[in-house]
Amino acid sequence: MPVLRWLRIFVPLLLVAVLVAAVVLVFSSRSDLKDARGRVDEAWVPLQGDLGSRYDVLHDAFTYDPINSVSGPFHSIVQQTANSYQHWRDLVTHDGSVAAEVQAANDLEAAGRRLVYAAHHAPRLKGNQPALDKIDAYASQSVPSSAGKFEIQVAHFEKVRSRPVNQLAARVLGYDAIPDYDATSR
Repeated sequence: MPVLRWLRIFVPLLLVAVLVAAVVLVFSSRSDLKDARGRVDEAWVPLQGDLGSRYDVLHDAFTYDPINSVSGPFHSIVQQTANSYQHWRDLVTHDGSVAAEVQAANDLEAAGRRLVYAAHHAPRLKGNQPALDKIDAYASQSVPSSAGKFEIQVAHFEKVRSRPVNQLAARVLGYDAIPDYDATSR
C-alpha cells in the first residue's frame, strides 16, 4: 500500500513538472521564432513592392483589349490570371499575412507563366505583334533582386521553426510555415 500512496503523490507531481517544462519551453522558444519571423517580414516589404511593379506590367498585358477579348480556351486563362491578380491586390491592400501574400504571388506567377505560354500558342494572337509585345514585356522581366534576401530569411525561419524544441512552440503560438517565393520556372 505505501507504493500506491507514493504513486498517488509522484504521478501528479510528475505531470505538473512536465506541464511547467512545456510552458517554459514554449515561452523560451518564442523569442527565437519572433526574431526569425520579424526578419522574414522585413525582407518581404521590398520584395512585395518589386512584385507590385512586376504585376502591374502583367495587368497591362491581360487587360489589353486584343488579349482580353480573345474568346475560347485562351480567355479562361486570361480570367484565371485576372482572378489571381485580384486576389494578390486584395491581400496587399488589406494587409494579408506574409504567408498568404507569398502564396498569392506564387499563384499569380504560375498564372502569368500560363498566360505567356498560351498567348504565344494562341491562333487568334498569331501575327498580333502589339498584343504579343505586351505579353513579352511581362515575360522579359527578371526575378526581383530582393527575392534572394527573402528566400534566405524564409530558409532561416523554417530552420528555427523546425528545431525539435521549437516545433511545439511554433504550433502553440501560431508561427505557421511561410512558403518560398517561386518564380524559377520562367
